[in-house]
Amino acid sequence: MTELSENPEKLGEIGDYLPEGEDVVGRHKIGGYEIVTTSERINCVRKFPPAFFEIGYTDIASLQHITSIKWNELIKAIAELGFAGILYFNNVGRPFIKPIRDIVDAINPGLGKVLPIEFLISAAIVFAAFAGLYSLTQFIPSMKGYFRISRKSGAPVIISTSMTFDLKTLIREIESQMHKKAQLAKMPFKPSEEEEVIEDPEEAVARIREKLEAGLEDLTDKRVIMVEAKSERHKAVLASLMDILASKNGMGGVYLSITKPSESIIAAITESGIDSRDIFFIDCISLMAGKMQAEKSDKVVYVENPSSLEEISMYLDRMLDRVVSPNKFLFLDSVSSLLIYNTDKSVKEFTHYLINKIRLEQLMGVILTIEKKEAEDLVRTLTPMCDLQFKF
Repeated sequence: MTELSENPEKLGEIGDYLPEGEDVVGRHKIGGYEIVTTSERINCVRKFPPAFFEIGYTDIASLQHITSIKWNELIKAIAELGFAGILYFNNVGRPFIKPIRDIVDAINPGLGKVLPIEFLISAAIVFAAFAGLYSLTQFIPSMKGYFRISRKSGAPVIISTSMTFDLKTLIREIESQMHKKAQLAKMPFKPSEEEEVIEDPEEAVARIREKLEAGLEDLTDKRVIMVEAKSERHKAVLASLMDILASKNGMGGVYLSITKPSESIIAAITESGIDSRDIFFIDCISLMAGKMQAEKSDKVVYVENPSSLEEISMYLDRMLDRVVSPNKFLFLDSVSSLLIYNTDKSVKEFTHYLINKIRLEQLMGVILTIEKKEAEDLVRTLTPMCDLQFKF
């Protein structure tokens, strides 16, 4: 744990952008950006013009500092400013007026007398001067060079800066964290003692409840938890989690249903004796399955299909506002089902957005995933962003 992690107030404004539970590695000021590296990502904030972005270490393809001086822009600037200077200092181009008028008259007699040659020369001076200054603005920053972070997904991030000591330190920190992530990825994924796999189906319900109650005994600190379950244990995991959140802790929240229609989820919750009055649903399955919405309900909103991630995000704030309890949760069921309808990249971006929203709004977050081979890479990516993991 670094000094900055122990004293987050020292981070100032950028501290508002950092997820809880991540150790701060370093803080740097590079090319107009304030950059903080954590154990999981790089966070960059620029005050003017305002900008914020973050990059996960696993998404970084390469780091480069390149100095490519634009000599052609310097030559253009000299030529353009020189041309403007010659015209201006020769009595604002007056010696050139008569020769130009003669040439114009030779081409088209009489045109030289009506053409505003003085005005055109003045306009040429202004245009050449501005063009020369613009070329200089292209040349001068190129002398510093730029720092380029190439990403596996998305456009590269480019920051104009010279190779300073602070930048060298930042590169060392990033490369060190990338190496750690690469070593971790090579290790076989094994559940910890808290994530012990339950093999006997007959003991599943009792063991699931016991493990969840032990792990979620204290919910005073808002957390994001990852729950990985076999498909046959989905109902038992769902009932246990909802009972702990809603009945035991009196929480209300939003249930984002990707796996089953909200009607089935509500029936399962009711069957388990759980009060669902303060639980609201974003149903992404029913309309796609051909079920028509019988009547409008404040409890449920229907999204056309699970690939409408922007529509889901839009409804999320609306449904959270309807929750009465001050202690709210967001339940995603399930992230593996999202992969069926969306690309791996879009699911990663969407779940990352949800995790940041959960932390910033101090919600309790549950990310449920059904155990599938196709979802292993996604689970491995999301797990470090969560505070607690269960596997059933």
